[in-house]
Amino acid sequence: MDHSCLTCQPGADRVINYENNAVNLPEHFRGPPTSGNGGVATGLYACLGAHFLQTNVAQLQVKLHQPVPLSTDLDFHEEQLDKETVSVTVGINGETVLSGWASSKTKEPVMSEDTALELQQHVALSEEQRNRFDSYEDVFGPSKDHFTECFVCGPESRLGLRLRLRQITDQIFWQSWNPGRRWEDQGALASLPAIAALDCTSALGFYANGVLGEHESCLLGTYDAAIASLPLFDSDEGFRVISKTRERVGRKIYTDVGLFGATGEVHVLGKATWIVVSPEVAKGYEEETAS
Repeated sequence: MDHSCLTCQPGADRVINYENNAVNLPEHFRGPPTSGNGGVATGLYACLGAHFLQTNVAQLQVKLHQPVPLSTDLDFHEEQLDKETVSVTVGINGETVLSGWASSKTKEPVMSEDTALELQQHVALSEEQRNRFDSYEDVFGPSKDHFTECFVCGPESRLGLRLRLRQITDQIFWQSWNPGRRWEDQGALASLPAIAALDCTSALGFYANGVLGEHESCLLGTYDAAIASLPLFDSDEGFRVISKTRERVGRKIYTDVGLFGATGEVHVLGKATWIVVSPEVAKGYEEETAS
């Protein structure tokens, strides 16, 4: 397999340069005001995994150790764990920024079968859910008030996805998605936006359901994704992004999120583990002082 994808091909959205052994997130891939988007950082592991394994990636897990610098060359190092799995560390000046692994096989489910089915069952909205969706009003939250230029959810991100889910039940958040052809890769949705789309979209429930306190915010800590298939650009009905907050344990919040076809096809399932921080830390204006 001669790997080539949107993430490593020359162009405005290139993140990985294998010739220079460098990762570099352009400015439009920001998350917080001063650093890169965690979903984008996770999505690049699909490219790294496919490159080193020479086959498509079925599952990955990435941990963010510190904010990802923008427009800065980061080096990466890989280690083959077995014939199906490669670990990759991304860093700068000897410090780890990202660590994780990618595998050509699904190691374990990222969510329970019941949760995956619950998300899938909301691909098509009932009349009541459609009315709730149409009448939804934005709540205070990071994408609306703190991260307005975030690549995934920021309403002012000119080159971003601008995915803003709305509440359709007490627990489920939903949005249809028709990504532009810019994100097409060999007839399918490119892996980086497919995975990145499941980042911030899992966080709205924190605010709508009171999981976070008034003076709390959050940053992505760990992201697990299982890739069943990348959806084809062959439907006018687009895709569906559906999420649900699982639970909060101390400073960690676990969320489940999925990318589905309009008729229920499962494309990507994700589990995001969020770390509760102050709004100042989330925006990059203060450093975290406690683990």
